[in-house]
This record gives sequence, C-alpha cells and structure tokens, in this order.
Amino acid sequence: MLVGLHPVREALRAGRRPIHRLRLRATGGRPATPEVADVLARARAAGVPAEEVPAAHFDREAPAGMPHQGVLLEVGPLRCPPLAELIPPPGEPCWLLALDGIEDPQNLGALLRVADAAGVRGALLPERRAAPLSAAVARASAGALEHLPVARVTNLARALNQLKSQGFWIHGGDPERGFDLFAAPDRLFDRRMVLVLGAEGRGLRPGVREAVDSFFRIPMHGAVASLNVATAAAVFLFEWQRRFRPAGSV
Repeated sequence: MLVGLHPVREALRAGRRPIHRLRLRATGGRPATPEVADVLARARAAGVPAEEVPAAHFDREAPAGMPHQGVLLEVGPLRCPPLAELIPPPGEPCWLLALDGIEDPQNLGALLRVADAAGVRGALLPERRAAPLSAAVARASAGALEHLPVARVTNLARALNQLKSQGFWIHGGDPERGFDLFAAPDRLFDRRMVLVLGAEGRGLRPGVREAVDSFFRIPMHGAVASLNVATAAAVFLFEWQRRFRPAGSV
C-alpha cells in the first residue's frame, strides 16, 4: 500500500509495478484538492479502478504513523533489476550509488531521492543488512523509488569488483580519511563511477572497503563532526555533477 500524494503520483507516472486500486478519502461533498484530482485523473488514464472510502474506514486502513493526504494505492511489488541491467555499453558514462548497511527506511528513501535528483542511473543494495523497499521508503523518497532502478545483490563487494571489470571506478565516502572532495584533481574521477556509502556510525564493512579505489571526505568547518548519510550523498553527487556531468543523462 503506497501512502501519500508523491509516492502515489510517481507510481502512476512510472508504471513500473502492478497497480490494483486507488482509494480516496471521502471529503463529505467538498471538491477534491487539485493534487488529489491530478492523482485521480492519472489513475483513470491508466485504467486503474478508483473508489471513495468513508473517512473513518479510510483512516483505519491507512498505515499508522504515515500521513496519507487522503490517497492510498494498492500495488504489487517493485521489480529489482539484475545488476547487469544497470551497466551500459563500454565507454558510455554512468554513475551508480552503492549502499552498505542502510537499514533505516527514512535514510534509504532520502538517499534514493538524492540519487534520482543528481541523475544517478541506479542504486545497489545488499540483500541483507538493508531496508526493504517498503511504503515507508517510497514515501521518504518522495516517489523517487518508483523511477530509480534498485538492484539487490547477494554480495556487495563482489558486485563492486564486477563493476570495476566493466570500467567503473569505485569511490567511497569517509568522514575522516581520503582526498578532500573539493580539492581532489579531476584525474581521480572518470565517466563511469560508483559512490559507496555506509551506515552512519558503522561505515563500510571490511570486504566492501577493500573494493574501493579511492576514499573522499567532505571538509567540515563547524562543531559537528559529520553529516547525515543522505546529506553527505547529496554533497558528493552534486559535486560530481557540477564538475563532470556529461551532455545528456548520466
């Protein structure tokens, strides 16, 4: 069950998963807001059944603790492509985001939202020690989950080494070591790159660290020693975009 305007609208826009039914909270005769009307129009255009549900019943069905904004969408699972589908032909530029041990759905959703905004081609998550692609992740991503392909891999270190064999450079974020992100020379970067980030506090596992070619740190000038992982991802990815974004999609 997807909850809220952004995840529901983006699921209807993307069309990447089975969509069964749209449920709208009854308004007691008041006209729907423009945002809800837009969602309803998209559902009808896609042939998705829609029904208005009495407010009390709707509120009982909505997942607890998740603001629903009057819309629920019954959906099937989102397909996770194999890693091979994220790898373009040799020589074609590509950025990927690999996440190690991100188990909090809010953090994962925020990371996917940043990656989509920065033009990343897709994300890699290990099958274990990672949050499931749930309604909470969809909401935290503001619907970016519906557009950004996410590959689940059995062994993240092995997947990174496979990408290296396909011409990718693997770059890791570390708050305490490595090159200054803003002072690093352009020669350390390439058109095919993977940014690897670990969970706050734990960082990257040893096997994953061994697969990293270069580590980079964000210089900090305040009293706080580090950034939230999603904020750090935004700094890294938009610095890449600022410097090296090729013409067209990355």
